Amino acid sequence: MIEEICEVKKNVSMKTLSTIKIGGRADYVAYPKNQKQITELIQYCKSNNIKFFILGNGSNVLCCDRRYYGVIIKLSHLNKVFYDGKRIYAEAGAFLCQLINCAIDNSICGFENLSGIPATIGGALKMNAGAFGSCISDTVIGVNVLRENKVIYLPKEECAFKYRKSGFLKDDIIISAIFNDEKSNKGELVSRQKEVLLKRSLIPKEPSLGSIFKRHEKVIVSKLIDELNLKGVQCGGAMVSPIHAGFIVNFNNAKAKDVKRLINYIKRKCIKERGILLEEEIVYLD
Repeated sequence: MIEEICEVKKNVSMKTLSTIKIGGRADYVAYPKNQKQITELIQYCKSNNIKFFILGNGSNVLCCDRRYYGVIIKLSHLNKVFYDGKRIYAEAGAFLCQLINCAIDNSICGFENLSGIPATIGGALKMNAGAFGSCISDTVIGVNVLRENKVIYLPKEECAFKYRKSGFLKDDIIISAIFNDEKSNKGELVSRQKEVLLKRSLIPKEPSLGSIFKRHEKVIVSKLIDELNLKGVQCGGAMVSPIHAGFIVNFNNAKAKDVKRLINYIKRKCIKERGILLEEEIVYLD
C-alpha cells in the first residue's frame, strides 16, 4: 500500500494544487520525505501500473476536470536551500524565492530577474523558467536526478536546457541542483529585485498559470493577442485577462475545458489573422 511508503492524502481536489485553481480530484497525493521513499514510491507505482505525476507548485500545470486515477507526487519535504561559501545547493521541493533570497543575501547575482515566479526549484528547472531575459539555467552548475533507481549528477551541458524546456528524460525526477556564486553588489541586487517585483505586481491578480504561450521570434505574443482584440474574451469561467493579454485567468469557477477552448480559439485567430502559430508554455495533466 502507498500509505506504508510515505505520507499520503486521499481524494484530493486538484484545485488546491494549481495556481489557476482548476481540476477534479486525485486518488492520492503523496509526500515522500527522502530519496528512499521517492524510489520506493516510484517502484510501487510502476510495478502496479499506477499513473504518477511529479508536481511542484502547479504554477504551470493545467489539471484535468475529471478524476486523476493515480498518484500526484509532491516533493515538499525536500526543501533545503543553503550556501556553503562556494556554491548554492537547493532541493527540488524548495520554492524559487528561497533560492533567490539565499543568493541575494550572499551577494550572488544572476537570480534577481526570477523574483516573483511562483515555482519550486524542480518545476523551474524542468521548464527552464525565466523572466526579463534571464532563465534559471543561466545560473545552474549541475542537477541531481533520480534515474532508474539511482541518483546521478548531470552537469549543465547534459541537461540540454533550451527556451522553456530541458533535456531531462521523461522518468527523471529532479532531486536537487547546484548553482554558481558569481558575486555582485548586494545593494544593487536588492534594488533590481524590487524593480522586478514591482513589475510583477502589475500582472493579473485572478488565479492563472502566468504566461500561457511561449515567446515567438516574430512577434510579442501578448501584443499580438491584444491587437486581435482578444482581451476580455471569455469561455465559460475562463477569460483572456483585460490587464495582460498573455494571461488566461479563472474569473468564475473555470474548468480546464474552458481554458483549453480559449487557448485553441486564440491560436486559431493568430493563424487566421496573422499566420502566426503559437505554442503553449503550460503543461497539461490529463
